[in-house]
Amino acid sequence: MRLSKGEKIAYTLLILSLIMVNPPVLNLVNNYVKDNPLTWNFPTLWLWLQLWYAVAVVTFLIGAIKIKNWKKDYRG
Repeated sequence: MRLSKGEKIAYTLLILSLIMVNPPVLNLVNNYVKDNPLTWNFPTLWLWLQLWYAVAVVTFLIGAIKIKNWKKDYRG
């Protein structure tokens, strides 16, 4: 089974968003946050996490709407 270009992008963004909210990456982000606790008057770490959660949710929704293989109806 070959993946379409849209599926490859969706899977890549979903995996990337999972990696970016895990502790090894968060330790690096935390070092930045110690020096810059606020970004645009919001906590920097909170913005980081919200950004990647939003990327994951939007990617999933667009994938569910646009990708044909995600629309299959499996009836057993």
